[in-house]
Amino acid sequence: MVAGYNIRCVDKEKGRELVIPLERMVGLLLKKEIDVNFHIEALKAQAVAIRTNLLRISGPMEVKDLDVDLDLEYEPNERIRKVLEETEGIIITFNGKPIDAKYHVTCGGSTENSENVLKNSVTYLRRVLCDYCKDSPYWWKEKSFSVEEIEKILKIKFPKMDVVESPQIEGFMENIEKDPYGRVKSIKIGNKEFTGLELMELLSLNSTRFSIYPSSIKFVSRGKGHGIGLCQYGANKMAEEGYSYKEILKYYYTGVELENLVMPSEDKPLYGKRIMLDPGHGGSDTGYKGDYLGLLEKDITLSLGLKLKKKLEDLGATVYMTRDEDKKILTIKRIEQANHIKPDFFISLHLDYFPRSSVKGVDMFYFKGDEESRALGLCILKRIKEEQIPAKSIKEGNFYIFRGVSVSSLLIETGYLSSQEEEYSLNEEKYMEKLANAIAKGIVDYFFY
Repeated sequence: MVAGYNIRCVDKEKGRELVIPLERMVGLLLKKEIDVNFHIEALKAQAVAIRTNLLRISGPMEVKDLDVDLDLEYEPNERIRKVLEETEGIIITFNGKPIDAKYHVTCGGSTENSENVLKNSVTYLRRVLCDYCKDSPYWWKEKSFSVEEIEKILKIKFPKMDVVESPQIEGFMENIEKDPYGRVKSIKIGNKEFTGLELMELLSLNSTRFSIYPSSIKFVSRGKGHGIGLCQYGANKMAEEGYSYKEILKYYYTGVELENLVMPSEDKPLYGKRIMLDPGHGGSDTGYKGDYLGLLEKDITLSLGLKLKKKLEDLGATVYMTRDEDKKILTIKRIEQANHIKPDFFISLHLDYFPRSSVKGVDMFYFKGDEESRALGLCILKRIKEEQIPAKSIKEGNFYIFRGVSVSSLLIETGYLSSQEEEYSLNEEKYMEKLANAIAKGIVDYFFY
């Protein structure tokens, strides 16, 4: 078992939070997500996909409907134990990062490109042809609804039909001929012609003055699920034909690698996390200037960024800097760096200024709808307050850099250079270390506590 890595779980129905070892959680979810009687290689592929997704989770995981009570000791059956042992620690990566390993029951002939379902293009979630799942019970499925049911579910109204009208259903009921009084003279049903009188007698209708309209509608679907990524029935068929779980995963996820990563540990809790720090301003772009000591924003953000970089690297993270020297970097270049590297978070460091005011404290901003950054900001804010550092709030911001960066982004205003108290504090090494330490602890809290 991968030592030292646990999944935090929230059971809302029972109002509790539990800590479950990673491999135990993989086994529990494997039973829930796929038919455990499938070929062992298909089960391995599914287990690796589940493990990959578990490692992507930030914050606690909401759980429900698991077959085994999470409080109890869980002993997997022999097949699941074999799957866990032979895939232990293996995850799917793209460009060195765990992928969003989507899967579904049956694709029905081909998987789907991500942008047709998720509205954004993901390089490793590309359409692949797949007739491996053609023996799935979900390959072809029919479901019928009455007209009234459709109206209710879709909140629509079909037009009311009049008995004197002659609607046709091409290929089924057509070539309807009526006399001037609305009586059916002849009608073609399927490939056969009937008189109105013949049809009245055969179907026991009350008269030949009849019309036709649908009372139910049948939908015929092929496949089951969103169609992105791994097709479970397809994976099972591929396994039966001799493909290994690694070959199966590389077929359904384009351009990926399978890696056995070293897991985060107590000493290196941020192992595998990628953070980009963006010290604001630089070079001729000095930013704000302090009213009392003349400190420059560009120097403070760089000093804090370098201190924070060291602390995060000591905790196991891979850290990128938009600048590590006193150099002007255009905003568009900072955005390009972030979008090329695609870190877990982009954190921009700045200071604020409000003339002739005693306002002070750390402020944080996140882009509208970016709940991950908001959650990170709340963790950092909590740690900052614990260090007795003046702190204000976290709120939405519509900064230009937010609109350009394609990953979760947080902007931290680390104080006010218009405040005498904060300018003097920002000039002290001890205070800067304390500030960097609080931010680093907040980042750890976000990922693991």
